[in-house]
Amino acid sequence: MSDVGWSTEQRAAVRRWMLFATLFAVAGVVLSVFLIVAGNSGGWVVLVMTLCMYGALHMFIGNRKNKRPG
Repeated sequence: MSDVGWSTEQRAAVRRWMLFATLFAVAGVVLSVFLIVAGNSGGWVVLVMTLCMYGALHMFIGNRKNKRPG
């Protein structure tokens, strides 16, 4: 079954969710930097987890965009 592409509403929803995810990623990076500066080694774990989750989401959305026809 071929992918017929995303409708305008679907693209708008993806933009909204990516903005939401980006805001949470920025908050996670700020929190992790604060923890690292405070001397808590858990800040590195939070940083890696935040960047991995955001990177996976970004790659998934990019992969879906590249598979669209036209």
